[in-house]
Amino acid sequence: MRYLRWTSDRMFVSYCQYYLQGDEFLTEYDDSDTVERIFAGNSLAAGGPEHLTLFAGTHTGRIRLTTEQCAQEPPSTGAEEWETVVDVSICSTSGALWLFRWGGDVEAEAGNFATAGAGWYRIRARARGRDAGARPSEDPSEDPGDEPVEEHFLSVWPAPPEPDVVHRADDAFARAHYDPARPPGLPIEP
Repeated sequence: MRYLRWTSDRMFVSYCQYYLQGDEFLTEYDDSDTVERIFAGNSLAAGGPEHLTLFAGTHTGRIRLTTEQCAQEPPSTGAEEWETVVDVSICSTSGALWLFRWGGDVEAEAGNFATAGAGWYRIRARARGRDAGARPSEDPSEDPGDEPVEEHFLSVWPAPPEPDVVHRADDAFARAHYDPARPPGLPIEP
């Protein structure tokens, strides 16, 4: 299985968000309810054509983020190491999916996640430390965003669309918002 991996301890998030976004998102698509779907869905990620929004515990600051671009679904082992793990589907109509910080700055070094061109992709999003990221620093002299206390890991691979799958939802935000009795989120067609 070929893949490209990228890691940063300096991924800056604002308003608890960062994104995967395609070249046509702002011109062709609008999704003003993505964050609402995170709160009412799997608690970590939601998207549609050309975009995915991911929700951190850290309001404004840095998280540790690892990404990998995979040729096929990665092994699902290790879910117990993460507090929240979800799989979601999005469609790239432009053949490009880039990692973005809130406000529009691209992390080009992470590469293009639409490795098979235009089409459907599956994303496995993992998070731990969202509770610590949501708490203000105990020491007012510390910059709470200087050293990340929260970590995320994204795997992206080409795959047909499927409903959201929640492998694990065990941080405070997930326990407050994810309801396993609700139907899973469905992929949004272009």
